[in-house]
Amino acid sequence: MRTAVNIGLIVSCVVIIPFLGLFTTVGIYLAIHMIFLGIRPLILAVVVAAGSVLVMYGFFGVLLGVELSGTLFV
Repeated sequence: MRTAVNIGLIVSCVVIIPFLGLFTTVGIYLAIHMIFLGIRPLILAVVVAAGSVLVMYGFFGVLLGVELSGTLFV
C-alpha cells in the first residue's frame, strides 16, 4: 500500500510540474509525503519542505544559474 501511494505521489508530481513549476510542486510533494510518512508535528513537515525548496532554489537558481521550469512561487 505504501509503495502504491509513493508511486501515485511521484506520478502526480510529474504531471503537475508543467502547470505549477518545479519549486512549487516539489514543496507540495515534500510536505504531503512527510505527512503521509507520519512526521509530527505537521508544522515541522511544512517548514522542512519550504526550507528544502529554498535551498534548492538558492543552489540551482541563484548560485548555479540553472533555469528550471516555473518560478519559486507561481
